[in-house]
Amino acid sequence: MRERLTLALGAMTALLATMSPALAASLPEAPLSVAVPATLHEGRDAAVTFEASDSLRGGAPFDVYVIRIPPRQPVLRYLSSTGIWTLEPTPWLRHRTATTPTSQEATWREDGPAGFMTLLVVFVRAGASPSDRSEWMFRPVLGRVSVRPAATPAAGRGLFASALGAVTVAACALVLFGVPAGFATARVRRPANG
Repeated sequence: MRERLTLALGAMTALLATMSPALAASLPEAPLSVAVPATLHEGRDAAVTFEASDSLRGGAPFDVYVIRIPPRQPVLRYLSSTGIWTLEPTPWLRHRTATTPTSQEATWREDGPAGFMTLLVVFVRAGASPSDRSEWMFRPVLGRVSVRPAATPAAGRGLFASALGAVTVAACALVLFGVPAGFATARVRRPANG
């Protein structure tokens, strides 16, 4: 199993490395417009949007794979229809036809790690393997995505500590140097009975 996955990963990497613009141009444009986000944030929801394009045409059904290619890690992950990343080649959408004019989103919860990754969207003949280039029906979509680290509670505490420090310094300056000359001071009157 692991050897087969390693071979598939090697084939996919070699395919991406050798894919020239002329080779990609030999495939027809996908009947869907794909919007891959440029920036994601750890701990937040993320999505790749699929919009039906004007060039809808009939034809054979196809599977849509959303593939995550992390840097410096030899493991591809595939987005399932439930929004979970898996190691097994799992299509996000099965048996889509070009005549289906609905828009859809492939969503997931971004877990990181922070840095850069590549998202690859491949349109493959229904039931075929995404690593088999001869089964690709349309031009793949590649997107380089920046994953930003999640905001930590410590960042909020640091801001509060900075504000508290500034107020403390200002109060100490008032005590040591007195009230500036331009400030009106309130006078307290004592009661006449006392």
